[in-house]
Amino acid sequence: MRTVLALVVLALLSGACSVTGTPVPAPAAGSGPVFGVLGAQQEHAAEEVRAGVPAAMIEMFWDRAEPADGTFDRDYLRSVASEVRAARTAGRTVTLALGLHYAPQWLLARPGARFVDQSGKEADQPDLVFDQVNRTKAEEYLGAVGDAIDLAGVSAIRLTSGGNAEILYPGGNSYWAYGEGAQNGPEKPASLRPNPMPGWRPGDPAPQAQVRAFADWYVTALDDVVAWQANVLSSRGFRGEYQLLTPGVGVLPAQYDDAVRGGLPPGLLGSGAAWATFYAGLPQRADLVAYTPSVADGSGDDGACTPADARVSLTSDDVQDWSAVRWLTRLATEHGLPISGENPGWQQPGSSESSYQDTSDGGMLATAVRQVRACGLRTFYWAHDEQLWDGTLPFSAYAAAIGSK
Repeated sequence: MRTVLALVVLALLSGACSVTGTPVPAPAAGSGPVFGVLGAQQEHAAEEVRAGVPAAMIEMFWDRAEPADGTFDRDYLRSVASEVRAARTAGRTVTLALGLHYAPQWLLARPGARFVDQSGKEADQPDLVFDQVNRTKAEEYLGAVGDAIDLAGVSAIRLTSGGNAEILYPGGNSYWAYGEGAQNGPEKPASLRPNPMPGWRPGDPAPQAQVRAFADWYVTALDDVVAWQANVLSSRGFRGEYQLLTPGVGVLPAQYDDAVRGGLPPGLLGSGAAWATFYAGLPQRADLVAYTPSVADGSGDDGACTPADARVSLTSDDVQDWSAVRWLTRLATEHGLPISGENPGWQQPGSSESSYQDTSDGGMLATAVRQVRACGLRTFYWAHDEQLWDGTLPFSAYAAAIGSK
């Protein structure tokens, strides 16, 4: 993915030059979706805007911006800021991906910087959920972002768990709450609720109520890391929307209950992807947007939303057969949030090459547009702009699909 986005990285910061202006407001309810691209390439901006594709996601890389602790690459930051200015001049709205998961090696080399699971294994990702030292370092980076770009001119910022490209813990079916901060050590962020069961490990005997308390704390710790990022960025002048990247269907409520009854066996819950619990635990903010990176990913037979979905209980057996976008839309409705999203990218998990390139009514593109319209997504981004111009899938097909009703 890093290679795919390399052309985009020249995007968003500037030490000496700032981007000024106000972001284009979100579309009014009922006005239809705004279409865009991930990894927007400037050379195609004018043609894409004319075709009705104005939303541009630009991705940053922390390791490139700060190659040494406290030392920022001003040339990189200026090149990113230049890309943002160019996108706005072309009439695009700018969505910023912070790139915190591209952690610099100096951070990963710090003792205690990485997630630790119940077996003592360290992840290859930095722990920004439970470790305040890492958060402080990340705040310095975000401060450089705010110094380089007038964030008031950015329309949306993508929020993740920090160490991951989405709001997830590391993979591997483990539970990643065994570093010092997660065990209520001095590195624990002050905003994070204390671990209700320090020392306990999944599979150890414990009353169900205590297991549930641990599981709820573990999942909602992801709410805390999201709120921390939003607070920092808002303090730097950002006034747009925060997109919460929550992939897939995740662990449904009935499956969550089963995991609690089983003492949290190894499985998907270790990633934190219990979206009903996550969305219920979010702070009350008017600038949050539910976001699914799983539009037309093949889940639930790619079923679209229906007007009756809002009346279906979150614990109903019916939801087990729903697609990811349908389930996330139902959760967004439950909590009064708008929803946006993207399709799986070329040669990425959840994407088949044949479906990605299929321009028929049964292909990923047509399916995505149907789901986007039926589910009322605010913004949809095709993943990625590069594939629309390198012969993988013609941009003309995207323009035709979004222009059809």
